[in-house]
Amino acid sequence: MEVKCALLGALLLLLLASLRSATANCIWYGESHMIGEHAQNLWYTGEALALSDADAEAVFARRCPTLYKEYKGASGAEELRLCCDPKQVHTMDSGLTQADGVYSRCPTCSLNIAQTVCAMTCAQNQSLFLTAYVELNPNGVEFVEHIDYRIEDETVQRIYNSCDSIQHPQTGRPAMDLGCGAYNAKTCNYRRWYHFMGDSESSDYVPFMINYLWSEDAVEGSEEIYLKLHPLDCGQSYEGNYACACIDCEQSCPLTEAPTGYQPPWQIAGLYGITFIVSLVVGVAIVLFICWGATGHRKAPARVCMPTLYGEFLYLGCRAWGGFCAKHPVLVLALCSWAIGGLGYGVRYMKVTTDPVELWASEESQTRIEKDYFDQHFGPFYRTNQLFVKPTKKDTFTHETASGLLTFGPAYEQSFLQEVFELQEQIMQLGMEDGAGLDKICYAPVLYPGVTPTVDDCLIQSIYGYFQNDMSKFQNSYVDSQNYTVNYLNQIEDCLRVPMMEDCFSTYGGPIEPGIAVGGMPEVEVGEDPDYMLASGLVLTFLGKNQNDESRLEPNFAWEKLFVDFMKNYTSERLDIAYSAERSIQDAIVELSEGEVGTVVISYVVMFLYVAIALGRIRSCLGFLRDSRIMLAVSGIVIVLASVLCSLGFWGYIGITTTMLAIEVIPFLVLAVGVDNIFIMVHTYQRLEHTRYATIHEAIGEAIGQVGPSILQTASSEFACFAIGAISEMPAVKTFAMYAAAAILFDFLLQITAFVALMAIDEQRYRDGRLDMLCCVRSKAKEQASSSSASHEVGVLEQLFKNFYAPFLLKKPVKIVVLLVFTVVTCLSLMVMPSIEPGLDQEMSMPQDSHVVKYFRYMDELLAMGAPVYWVLKPGLDYSQPEHQNYICGGVECNNDSLSVQLYTQSRYPHITSLARPASSWIDDYVDWISIADCCKYNRTTGAFCPSNSKSDDCLPCEREFTEDGLRPSSATFDKYVPFFLSDLPDAECAKAGRPSYADAVIYTLDDNGLATILDTHFMQYSTTSTTSDKFVAALREARRVQADINGMFAKNGIETEVFPYCVFFIYYEQYLTIWDDALVSLGLSLAAIFAVTLLLTGLDITSALIVLFMVVCILINMGGMMWAWSITLNAISLVNLVVCVGIGVEFVAHIVRSFKQGQGSAQQRALHSLTVTGSSVLSGITLTKFAGIVVLAFSKSQVFQVFYFRMYLGIVLIGAAHGLILLPVLLSLLGPLDRLARRSSSESLSAWQRRPSNQAK
Repeated sequence: MEVKCALLGALLLLLLASLRSATANCIWYGESHMIGEHAQNLWYTGEALALSDADAEAVFARRCPTLYKEYKGASGAEELRLCCDPKQVHTMDSGLTQADGVYSRCPTCSLNIAQTVCAMTCAQNQSLFLTAYVELNPNGVEFVEHIDYRIEDETVQRIYNSCDSIQHPQTGRPAMDLGCGAYNAKTCNYRRWYHFMGDSESSDYVPFMINYLWSEDAVEGSEEIYLKLHPLDCGQSYEGNYACACIDCEQSCPLTEAPTGYQPPWQIAGLYGITFIVSLVVGVAIVLFICWGATGHRKAPARVCMPTLYGEFLYLGCRAWGGFCAKHPVLVLALCSWAIGGLGYGVRYMKVTTDPVELWASEESQTRIEKDYFDQHFGPFYRTNQLFVKPTKKDTFTHETASGLLTFGPAYEQSFLQEVFELQEQIMQLGMEDGAGLDKICYAPVLYPGVTPTVDDCLIQSIYGYFQNDMSKFQNSYVDSQNYTVNYLNQIEDCLRVPMMEDCFSTYGGPIEPGIAVGGMPEVEVGEDPDYMLASGLVLTFLGKNQNDESRLEPNFAWEKLFVDFMKNYTSERLDIAYSAERSIQDAIVELSEGEVGTVVISYVVMFLYVAIALGRIRSCLGFLRDSRIMLAVSGIVIVLASVLCSLGFWGYIGITTTMLAIEVIPFLVLAVGVDNIFIMVHTYQRLEHTRYATIHEAIGEAIGQVGPSILQTASSEFACFAIGAISEMPAVKTFAMYAAAAILFDFLLQITAFVALMAIDEQRYRDGRLDMLCCVRSKAKEQASSSSASHEVGVLEQLFKNFYAPFLLKKPVKIVVLLVFTVVTCLSLMVMPSIEPGLDQEMSMPQDSHVVKYFRYMDELLAMGAPVYWVLKPGLDYSQPEHQNYICGGVECNNDSLSVQLYTQSRYPHITSLARPASSWIDDYVDWISIADCCKYNRTTGAFCPSNSKSDDCLPCEREFTEDGLRPSSATFDKYVPFFLSDLPDAECAKAGRPSYADAVIYTLDDNGLATILDTHFMQYSTTSTTSDKFVAALREARRVQADINGMFAKNGIETEVFPYCVFFIYYEQYLTIWDDALVSLGLSLAAIFAVTLLLTGLDITSALIVLFMVVCILINMGGMMWAWSITLNAISLVNLVVCVGIGVEFVAHIVRSFKQGQGSAQQRALHSLTVTGSSVLSGITLTKFAGIVVLAFSKSQVFQVFYFRMYLGIVLIGAAHGLILLPVLLSLLGPLDRLARRSSSESLSAWQRRPSNQAK
């Protein structure tokens, strides 16, 4: 081993000796002349000469520390001899400064690159690894025209490895996207990188051609020497310097565990495991119990007690109230009309909104507070006007180039592209003739302060920008020297691969992001870049400025209307277009509201016709007008609509904002809820023995006494449910519930007052023999006989129930089947209910024929880049202090858990976090920008800002001071030049200038000395594509987790500040983070309210209250099963409908339970009686009435109406009717006999008890 080491040492000594041998000379020394902006070098083949310039030596020592240490010797006192003069040293420094704009974030990378540049420029032994090719300059002097540079592959590979992870904060892209010419970071390699850095033909920043020759390509046996260096890895540091930071070097990152993301609960067969097992066990147990009970003769159940402690109070109160209203109808109607008029007048103060934010986000919600904070400090998010364009021809095609055969997607077919570009030009000219064009409202970030934008300065994300919006450039085509056709496809291929090339910049002065400009590529793994060349569609995005003051947006509204109108009228055989303007969603909401008026009106008319016909007892065509109760039905419907008017006016006085949808749906809801009370009151009155009552008002009073408590019970339950719905945080739902609750209350009050009075008037009309609707005309029939004969007449529906349906249902085999079927269905519903998907897809909230629906669908298909997420940092940091900078920056010396590092770490797992790229960091770019001497300039006369590219003699480099380590500006320098950084535009020398990316991202104040104090800032980060509710919710959930981690870091270090994520879409999806918790709370409170109301209004009858509660719970569970089976998602709308289901469910149950309680005989007999008498009224007054109106909603243009109103309300009616008219009678028939004492004391109304024969009372 020792022998081998000795031999190796000898070989190294020989190598060093050979490098210093007499043949190791220079190839140039000094500068010859300029070609363009680049100095050329004089040919020189002598030995290295002494560098006597102190400034140049200092530059060389800083840029080339390894060579400097070697050449100065171990003592550091040797004369510095180089193959470059001071000018060449400064020229080298200038060239490396350009590279610093991209790579300086990683000091090790910069110094590694500098090793090869220093060796080429100044090494004493250049001739060993460089070959010069000489030409004559204009003065006849020989200069080096180009060189061959022989270098070891391993050397450059290690340099490349130390640099390939560096990030470019402004774009969130790898720096290699900017530094590898026609290759991006994923296709670049060390040879391509160095080839670009030596290719003067493809890069304006290379002074002469440098032809790199690689050791691995050397001919075997060749004696040529290849330069071998020893660059460090990015996680290592040179003496007196620092290693690269975590964001730019994975080796420097602390070991962290990958985020796990949201973990769904334990599941079985895709269903929630706990409810699956509970449903299965309970279902099997109940089925076995039913089967056991169905075999043989079992002992009858024990007596059931249904006590009523103060039921007579409600009966007597309702009877007295009904009698009073019927006795004084004119007075009652007059008072009611005054009340209606007074409350209805408030409609003129009613506020209606179409702003989607006002509809879906509470002012107290976290995302709403965050949005308001962002808007107030940084301005609202841009106004987006966008087109998705697909060709009608879907064929791919190929294009032959020197690099091979390229395949392009149908989006790049020439005639298609030309028409799209012509369309873009037409859009850009909209309104220009009238002085109201795009230039007046567009977002133009790459302009110096105070410059008025033109249309060309507007940020338009379109691949037309790759041709600088110039049709002649797009159409340019020629055949190159290799006989390949060079045309628009070559430019597109280059720009899709490396959009940061200057040749690809659009007229606005910046790049066109492929992920925003093209779409429809084959799917790839999350986090991978798709093959943009296979795009099937294009995206054109016109960004407009936004304002907090809506009055200042009139020019935007006007141009957007021009845009929408133009696109509506645009037709093409080649283009399949979907489009949307910023105002389109609000316009669609208005369109939706207006478009559904006809549907809602038809629904009302259908219900009205049904009520008008079904309410009367028509026995013949001749007596139609006398027996019908059309006017009473009309009056009842008018009362329902009047209650809605009162609700609108009441909340109008208070100033509660509502929506057009609420105004349209609430009358339908209240009509569906209120009509059944009309049927029950009229039918109960018709069933009375009218001969027992001396006057009409006594008979009506008795009818109200009998049904008033149950009407009060159902109305109170519905009111309580809607009142509970009003606790929702979503404004649209909250106001809907508030308006509906008030309408239910006013409807109940008007029904027990005005409608009772109208019943009395109509009955008097009937007894007087007057015709319905023609009250001045009398019929020839005898009033008294007619009245008497009608007293005991039974309706057709009641006869069907009595003679057929009720006896059939209550047969023992049928009851067993009913119990088994409902048990199985309910248990299955309970299994699947927790698997209901939360969310509301965007297109469902739009009219089906709206252009926005197509836009949402194409967005799902073509959008390849998600919306930006802004990480807003509130005041609390002193940004001029390095220790505070370290909490947020991502460069050298920054903390490993800093804000930027954490965001970078999360972006490495885009499939979990939905964060596609590292966040932009203004503070890192500012530090890089201020460290380059020629980037920061000031006017020596005024002291004001000068652009970095200014050549004016009045503009001088800023006077800068740095911390001891030289990495950060001093506190005064930092504060003084932040405004300059935010005013400067980037170019090749100063690529980190901050105006385009950060002018709106940093809020600061200036003191009297011109020093800035930074208050609020944000860090922008692109997200992955999200187009469905579950993806948006997952993105928001992960953003909240990252927010908690970063704020935890601040708290741990005692920093009183906080960060929050803002994305324009988050505000619509926050509800789904807690939708299940909100649903359980709302439904639990609703069920508790129903139980409490039922218990109180039945005189503390715990049995009745439990029966009602059990049935409503079963209805609710089966509604959940229907939602799952019918793909109805859980959101605020469906949650309110479930609350409505709980309220309406009481309607199907409470009347029958009360009728059963008041019946006589065994449980079977009382169930038969309650089903026959009350069940028929429930079917006609609740089920059929609601069904008639609901069916019309199936023809609505809105998917919201179709899904959340037609489907859910149909489910509520059918499931409620099935439970109330099928399951409930079966269960009641199995209860067993009522306790006689309990019944005697409290089960019936006093008058009903007094009317019984004495033998029944005993």
